[in-house]
Amino acid sequence: MLPTLRSVLRSPTVQAAEPEVLAGGSHLDRSVRWVHVSEVVDINDLLLGGELILSTGLSLGGPGADPVRYLEDLAGAGACGLMVELSDRFCEVPDAVVDVARDRGFPIIVLHQKVRFVDITEEVHRKIVTEQYASLQFGQQVHEAFTALSLEGASSQKIIETTALLCQVTVVLEDLSRRVVAYATHGESATRAIANWPSRSRLTPVADVTGVCGPEKWVTTPVGVRGRSWGRIVVPKPGVRQAPESHERLAMVLERASQALELGRMMDRDRVSLDQQAQGGLLVHLAENRINDEPDALARAEALGLKRSRQYIPAVAHIHALDGNDPLAVPRRSRQLLERVSDAVRSARVSALVGALGPYEVGLLIASSSAADEDRSLERVAGALAVQEQRQPAIDSVTLGVGRSSTSMLGAASSIRLAEHVAAVASAMPAGRLPYYRNTDIRLRGLIALLQDDPRVQAFAETELDRLLYHEVQHGDGLLELLQQYIDCGGNKTELARVSHRSRPALYKKLEQIERILGVDLDNAASRMSLGVALMAHRQGDPGRR
Repeated sequence: MLPTLRSVLRSPTVQAAEPEVLAGGSHLDRSVRWVHVSEVVDINDLLLGGELILSTGLSLGGPGADPVRYLEDLAGAGACGLMVELSDRFCEVPDAVVDVARDRGFPIIVLHQKVRFVDITEEVHRKIVTEQYASLQFGQQVHEAFTALSLEGASSQKIIETTALLCQVTVVLEDLSRRVVAYATHGESATRAIANWPSRSRLTPVADVTGVCGPEKWVTTPVGVRGRSWGRIVVPKPGVRQAPESHERLAMVLERASQALELGRMMDRDRVSLDQQAQGGLLVHLAENRINDEPDALARAEALGLKRSRQYIPAVAHIHALDGNDPLAVPRRSRQLLERVSDAVRSARVSALVGALGPYEVGLLIASSSAADEDRSLERVAGALAVQEQRQPAIDSVTLGVGRSSTSMLGAASSIRLAEHVAAVASAMPAGRLPYYRNTDIRLRGLIALLQDDPRVQAFAETELDRLLYHEVQHGDGLLELLQQYIDCGGNKTELARVSHRSRPALYKKLEQIERILGVDLDNAASRMSLGVALMAHRQGDPGRR
């Protein structure tokens, strides 16, 4: 950092001259950009700001001097202070000048012993040049660090960790919903650093530029293209552990980190090939009925490699959205899904258009030689996706939904959104997965999924299950799960005893307890149906319990 007036005063050279602060003692932490020796009365036009002026007093008491005006000119020009060497010719600073300096908060320092001004200037300028060189080195280090991160396609977590390491402070990346996406701590526990984060964050206004704001004096910088930010980087405690970096350095690093995050996001989007982009664009246009001419649709699809055929099958591959996803991971997962589906189509040796419909969905329009060949084509694609999961257990599980096939490309394309709905609902269904799902495979669950946001469905589920849900919150003894198993077993208590690993007497006691809590007869088929629908609606609205 640049030296301050306080550090200049503490230097051996100045201390030997017995300095005394006459005014502006509360402003000694001003940075000294340069030291200037001058006895010129009209000096304000020669200054750029931040200079410490050294004088023997001629500008204050020499011929034609106007000391008060001189002091006001210095303050107005942005000088950081005035240091005057007292002597027999100039033994004191006029009281009027000291009074004005105090009013203006402008530091005046007198030296009671003679000193060579060149020693002061040399000492301070050496520190300034050293700091400038250190800043250049730090800037180069920051440039190299973030360039390497961008080239390697680093995750947002890695970028935030690097930022925290460079600045020696805690750094947090949050999205627009105030959720912590990535963070790295310095000198404090993670629990303390992000405790009660959403509430604290909402008290800190979102700014368009890097700056300090909010009751906790956070340093923040937006992430994203101006006007289209998708998050912000936050330093909750910029001064923690006496970090050596100045706020200027901190701002520089945060802005480079912001650029690296946005660049990584853009690169992930651009990694999709032009061919895949074109196919995805055509599929979206077909799904949204923007193309109404069958020959035109056939010509465009054929130009992208789809064989003309007697039958066309719409399908959608779906993966679950993950809560609190890394913003850079969302486009990366989307691209990986697109690549996986494209590889599966090639492995299955079918002709198909393949393109992204959304961050978690990839659409397919498969050319089939006949209606009889439809299932074989779908099984080959589903089989290729299953092989990928067997070879790489850690990758996302893909659910394949199928719409209504048609001899018309436009007819098949109009069913892409149905396939998307089927895939999304099927992905939430319990174990016992099928290779692919049609609308007839999801049935009532599909209806509940479609209506899950309807207040009437939500009210029905709450009315049916409220007392059991309250009991579960209080006791957590698994009665809700047992009820689900009972419904799944069709009310067969023998089968329920087997799947729940309970003895018959213990099972009967539990079922009687459920009946008392809900006030229903579980042997009644209508009660089981009503409770089954309520459980389905409840679990559909709670992704963690599907």
